[in-house]
Formats: sequence, C-alpha cells, structure tokens
Amino acid sequence: MAIPKENRQQMINMMYLVLTAMLALNVSAEILNAFKTVNKSLENSKGTADTNLKTTYNAFAAKKAKEPTNVDVAANEEKTKQAQQISDELLSYVDKLKKDVIERAGGPDKDDVDGIMVRKDDMDVSTGFLVEGTSGKNGRGYELKKEIDNAISKWEALIIPTDLQAVKDRMSISTKPNEKNGDWVREEFYQMPAIASYAMLTKIEADIKSTQGTLASYFFSKIGASQELTQEQIVFDRFSAQITSPSTYILKGETFEANVSLAATSSKSSGTVSVNINGQNIPVDQATGIAKYKAAPGVGEYSLRGSVAVKNDRTGEVKSYPIPEMKYTVAAPFATVSPTKMNVFYIGVDNPVEISAAGASANDLKVSMTNGTISGSGGKYTVRVSQQGTTNVDVTAKGKAFPPFPFRVKLIPNPIAKVSGMPGGRVGAAVWKAQKGVIADLENFDFDAKFEVLSYNMFYQPKLQDPGIASATGASFSPAMQSFMQKARPGDIFYIEEIKVKGPDGLSRKIPGIAFKID
Repeated sequence: MAIPKENRQQMINMMYLVLTAMLALNVSAEILNAFKTVNKSLENSKGTADTNLKTTYNAFAAKKAKEPTNVDVAANEEKTKQAQQISDELLSYVDKLKKDVIERAGGPDKDDVDGIMVRKDDMDVSTGFLVEGTSGKNGRGYELKKEIDNAISKWEALIIPTDLQAVKDRMSISTKPNEKNGDWVREEFYQMPAIASYAMLTKIEADIKSTQGTLASYFFSKIGASQELTQEQIVFDRFSAQITSPSTYILKGETFEANVSLAATSSKSSGTVSVNINGQNIPVDQATGIAKYKAAPGVGEYSLRGSVAVKNDRTGEVKSYPIPEMKYTVAAPFATVSPTKMNVFYIGVDNPVEISAAGASANDLKVSMTNGTISGSGGKYTVRVSQQGTTNVDVTAKGKAFPPFPFRVKLIPNPIAKVSGMPGGRVGAAVWKAQKGVIADLENFDFDAKFEVLSYNMFYQPKLQDPGIASATGASFSPAMQSFMQKARPGDIFYIEEIKVKGPDGLSRKIPGIAFKID
C-alpha cells in the first residue's frame, strides 16, 4: 500500500474554521488569542510534517543503498525532488504574503511575548488587501489561489493517471469553495481579523508540507522490488505509523472518524495485521491497509493512542509500531449573529444583519425573532422592531437549535433643529431674512432616517423695543414669523422654542430650542 499523507495539522484545522464563525464586528481579545494558539499549533504541525518527510527521504536513501540496480528508486526519487521544488516555490510565495499581512497590520507587536502583529483585529487588512484589492475582486488572495492551483496542476502531472484520483483524495491542500459556485478567497479571508488570515496562511503552509509528504509517500510506494532481493531481506526499510482524520473539532451529535495506517509497505507483503486504538481493536481493510476509527463522544477534549502491527511475508515476523498521540476537541453547537452597522436594533428603520452557523451553509439557516420581524435569506437579513426593550434572534441549522442571541431595542436619537444649516448662533440680517423654515437634522446616524417638523414658536426680541411671539404648524415660517424676520436689525434676537417633530418610528417628540442673534 502507499504511504499516506501526514496530517497532524488537521488536529487544529476545524478549530480554525469554528473560530472564524465566532467573529462579529467587535472581536474579543480571547478570540484573537485563540487564533494565536491555533497559529502556534499549525507551526508545530509544519515541523512534524518536515520530520515525516525526512523519514521518507531516508527511506529512499536506504532503498538505493540496498538495491543499487533498482531503476525505480532513482526515477521516483527524482519525481519526489520535483514535487519538493514545486512545494518550496509555493511556500516562498505564502511566506512573503504573511510578511505583507504583518506589515499592513502595524508590523510585529514588540509588547507581546508571542506578538505576531500590532493590529491583530484589523479586518481591513484581510478584506482590503487579500479580497477586494483596488477594484473589488483583485486582492492578493486571488493571486494566492492561482499560485496554489498552478502548483496542484504541476503535482498532478507527476502522478500516474490511473492513480490520480486516489492520490488527490489524500492531498491536504485545495481551493475548492465550501458552497456551490462559492468564492474560496472570500470564504477564507473576507471580514476576518488580520491574525485569523495570518493563521489561515500558516494552515496553507502546513497543508503544502502535508501534501508534499503524501506525494513523497506515493512515489516511494511505486518502487518495485529489486530482483537481487533474497527471502531474508525486508521489503520495506522504515516505518512511520500515521493517523489521519477529516476533522479534529466537531459539533456535539456528529460522528468523529479517523484513518489509521502505516507509512510504507510493499505489494509483496500482506500489509497491516491489526490496529489498536485506546485498547480497542479496529478492523483493517487488507486491500488498502486502512482502519477506520469512529466515535460519538460528548463535549470535551479527547486523545487517541495505539499501535499498528505489520507482518513481513518473507520472514513471517510480525512487528508492532506505536501511533503518535492525537488529540481532538468536541464543542457544543454555536452560531454567530453580527449586526452590520451597530450592536443594537433601532425602531422605525431597517436594521441589516448577517447570520452564520459553524458547519452549515447560509441556505441551511432558519431564523426568527421575538418582538419584531426578520426577513431575508442566504445569511443576509433585515430586522424591523417597534417596541423598546430587548429582543432575541433564534437560529436553527441542520436541525440544531442554537442559544438565542439577545439585542437591545432603542429609539432613534433626537434630531437637532437648524435654520440655514445652523443650530443657532450669530447670523447676518440679509441671510436671516432669506430663510424659509426650520429643519430637524439627525447628525452622525448611520441609517437613512428623516424627521418631520410638526410645530414650533418664535420669540422675537428687537433691540430696545417690545418683543413679539408667533407660532407655526409645519416646517415653514408662518406669515407672522416672516414679518418679524423682515424687521431684523443688528442686535435683535430670535428664539425658536417648543419644537415638536415626528420620526420614522411614528412617535412625536419635543427637541431643544435654538437662538439666533442678528449681526
């Protein structure tokens, strides 16, 4: 059987995906630190992949020393070197991209022991630099995808056509989007904190090294036995027990599955005899040498230990090899709800929100809410509320109900009364006489909300003369007010008071008055 890929980095692959689902507009320090931890684990995984790859290269050297006339050794060793060169070029590109991300996020954080970058929560680095670029869809992430796809094509060209699909199924790296007609770059980097995108690039590096290990193992498996071998010689030189899993971070209620196998064998051998995981004997498919371990545990962290026993048909010897410890985590289901403009809902306007759930596509979501209505699809929704207090948004995905998400419901803030675009102050007589009425301006508010002026009073205090007062209904100055304004002289004062307005929430409210002194 062929040498399978080394997948220790998959212990934390799903942890990365789950952490991205926890992101909202306000990213907590705990989540940012979690991405630092994931990145560190991925860096360790890269080291493990290098160790296993070195083991395979040593196997080539040992094979060449024992079988100097075996032409398959040199041919497959050359393919391994070509695959390594492709990997090195791609790794160099990713490393340069990681340095660019650090630079755009403020450079290395010298105040943090494990500091990677200063602005770990900077989403503009991921969205602007990696996704949108200068025209919405030409960020460096698309160049990265092209480099990865080119490398995959070159790797595949080295594989025997009849083996291509089987080897592709074992390769770690891919740019295939999670959703049909999806965008891999946006799925991986859009609206991510800079530290999350940095961790994803580290994961890609680990996937590249793991894929190189898979290819090296495959090429080693294609070496035929030399005709000079005797019955006493061992067909394979060195072993490295492996355990691989599609995921190491799953939701409660899902099934955990792992593949256990040896790193090398031969068509001359009957292969794996037995596999033992945590004291449990696992059935082995002798055609592939793979044993599948399955479990459905509760929430918590778990580890796998065991051994693989293999028989050498030439000598009859059965030898057992320990499996490196593997850990995986089972988490309770959760989802995220992120208001796209602020962390409250306002009465009388459309409140846009984005909703996602770990392990589920946007089309699988079912959402509802209390004390309001929510509409939309595909992860993008609009909320309408009409009563102050609190409301809950409920999310269900693939039959799993997530805890409710509470939101505060508030009135739209009061507007400011203005005349001639000013909320009071000194104004020239000519400018004042040309004004037509009062407006209610809602400053520094992200929503498109308009207020209607219902009524107000004007108090006119001419300099050294008796005052006058007039009322108006609506925004325009009444005839009596216009008469006062035409008399305006320097030193006169106008007070506009008892201003009543009505907003998009349908409620009328009184707002503070304003005063003008004529220059």
